Amino acid sequence: MPKGRHAELGPWTGDDFVETIRTTSAIGVDSDLPDEVRFIAGVAKLVRRRIAEAGEKVDSPRPAVFLLEPIARPHRSDIVPKRVPMLDNGLTAVNGRLWFVSPVVVAGSYVELEDCDDVELFRIVTEELQLGTVPAVVFDPRTQIPEVRFYPKGLSTPEMCEVLRINYASIRLETIFEVIDRIYKTCLITPEAQEQAGKLWKDSTKHLPAEKAEITVQLYLRVGLQGAFPGCEIRTEQKSMPGRLDLEIEESDPIDRSRFTRHAILELKVLRIYRSSGTLVPEKDILDWVESGVKQAAAYRDERGARAAALCCFDMRRENTGEKCFTRVKGLAKKHGVVLKVWFIYATSKQYRDATSGST
Repeated sequence: MPKGRHAELGPWTGDDFVETIRTTSAIGVDSDLPDEVRFIAGVAKLVRRRIAEAGEKVDSPRPAVFLLEPIARPHRSDIVPKRVPMLDNGLTAVNGRLWFVSPVVVAGSYVELEDCDDVELFRIVTEELQLGTVPAVVFDPRTQIPEVRFYPKGLSTPEMCEVLRINYASIRLETIFEVIDRIYKTCLITPEAQEQAGKLWKDSTKHLPAEKAEITVQLYLRVGLQGAFPGCEIRTEQKSMPGRLDLEIEESDPIDRSRFTRHAILELKVLRIYRSSGTLVPEKDILDWVESGVKQAAAYRDERGARAAALCCFDMRRENTGEKCFTRVKGLAKKHGVVLKVWFIYATSKQYRDATSGST
């Protein structure tokens, strides 16, 4: 696993989040995602497409190595990479080859890899070709369940590896919440956990949230969920009859991209006692937000044909009251089949330390 403050978050770095939060590009287009996240997702979708297209045909049983290196530079004059302009159509065999691709993984160049064991494979890439520090994804066709391995520091650092599934019969809300828990603990829980360009607080000492706290939370979650489920699309602000939904986890068929499995709809609410302007938020407004969130989640799920819906609240108020914010809507949520979940955002690290140590 990657080391450092964001180790638990998996295959992306703090700098990636800075760029993500800073971006002002259109929401819903993956160009606003960090390059490494797009790279992982692109390889995952390509491999899924190739498996589906190949059918009973047998590609090489040897691993495929993908490098985040758009310009093919194998550092050996006797090697001339071959260009594939429509790599993403799944018609080209990928196994047993070293691929040079951009973050979008639409086109690429490759060189054939020798038939060798894993130790020799890594040695060829790191020593012979001198490409050991380039971010890499390895697809291993020998495993029973298709998966990819992401090496953010390249194959020279094999211990820094994230193993990711690329096919999902179903993504349960419990699994999604586990990913959000990791994002929360590493990027949201306190002001110090948040990136400088992605702060949730305007002035945490006065409990004033940032003006765009909701969109900041949404961006953190989108990047984290896309990295955790690379075979899916994490869509935001999708238009529908009931309004604009916050987050949708959608998986397209690898052959017929017009067919979708919509695993879950996540409606996000940030609860606060003050607006960024300093205006007090009445308790009734907070309760109304929560109730509205339940109704929105249910409506979006039904309109989109999603399998599940959840209301995810991020509580930035003074006291951590747990699930008390859901007291008024538990019956409504049960009636509509909406799962409720809340995460508390501490205003200071001291508040967090006091809470977790039992101090008052």
